[in-house]
Amino acid sequence: MKHQIYLKKLNWLCNISQNKNFLLKLLYIFNSSIYSMDIRLATIADKNSWDEFIANQKLGAFTQSWIWAEFMATQKEKIYRLIVTDNNQWSAVCFLFVSKLKGGFRILYAPKGPIIADDADIEKNFEFIMKKIDQIAVQEKAIYFQCDPETNDTDFQQIYDQLELNKSEFDIQPRHTLILNIQDSEENLLNQMHSKTRYNIRLAQKKDVSIEIDNSKFKQFNELLKLTTDRQHITLFGEKYFKQLLSLPFVKLYLAKYDGQYIAANIMIFWNHTATYLYGASDYKFRPVMAPYLLQWQAIKDAKDQNIWSYDFWGAAPQNITGHEEKWFGFTKFKMGFSPEAEITEYLGTYEKIYNPTKLGIYRFLRKFIKK
Repeated sequence: MKHQIYLKKLNWLCNISQNKNFLLKLLYIFNSSIYSMDIRLATIADKNSWDEFIANQKLGAFTQSWIWAEFMATQKEKIYRLIVTDNNQWSAVCFLFVSKLKGGFRILYAPKGPIIADDADIEKNFEFIMKKIDQIAVQEKAIYFQCDPETNDTDFQQIYDQLELNKSEFDIQPRHTLILNIQDSEENLLNQMHSKTRYNIRLAQKKDVSIEIDNSKFKQFNELLKLTTDRQHITLFGEKYFKQLLSLPFVKLYLAKYDGQYIAANIMIFWNHTATYLYGASDYKFRPVMAPYLLQWQAIKDAKDQNIWSYDFWGAAPQNITGHEEKWFGFTKFKMGFSPEAEITEYLGTYEKIYNPTKLGIYRFLRKFIKK
């Protein structure tokens, strides 16, 4: 791209200039700065360095962690971990997987990736990664690639345009979410809540709702999840997904128990400097007990004990939003009760590069008639 133009100009100057030695030296330096970058597939020896690299960046979602990639390897057809180095120093990483859709179509997706070092050249690293992904797409016969870095930086928007990535019709991960800064004291965190939220937490405590953390209670969670999905008319992943998810070291299953019965549960992820409320389930007939409020509060306190800075509610609907996020208004009200003054975070969302428009058109046409 830009460097190729500069390279041509330097070569031209070398040919016409009287001071060729100086310009040749300049050309050598320029070439070295460009081609000092390299990209390779990660090996098991990179495991610790991979997560350490992500932990040191401000954009470091758990979905790009080494363990999450291992988890997705049990769910998807194939995974790739890419490492970019600049002068032998890590400058970017990207985990992506190959997913086989109904009809035999294959796609590539980097969940909340790539992760580029805070002090690295975003454009240069993204371009380097995309060249490798283009090769993988040909190798895997993928019809498109999707990514959604956890950012609202307009620099990414410009890079997407340059690299022929367009906004996807649908976002894969929540484009809007509520993130609480939990570095304040417990007292102040309680005071910033809506009065009704504080009341509901104390009500659950008065009713002797107890909170357990036990990843072995999959059966109890699954029963609550089925009640929730039936009530809300939604479809989530199957038992294999959740069983494997609960085996991950940074995943915790929180359960609320009342009168000898499990009545609500949350799946939490504690990774890097963020706690994420990934899934929730409850028995609606016990709604007056207000157990979900106490579940959230216990997870927030536990996150603070682990020196975690942020609590991500993993999805929230801004006012006046349209589209599929309109359905989030109910649980957004619940989440906003924990910090009514907090601003909802908005990301750029999912972008895609299409490799086979014809097959993509066929897939999207067939999708209308294929029951998901």
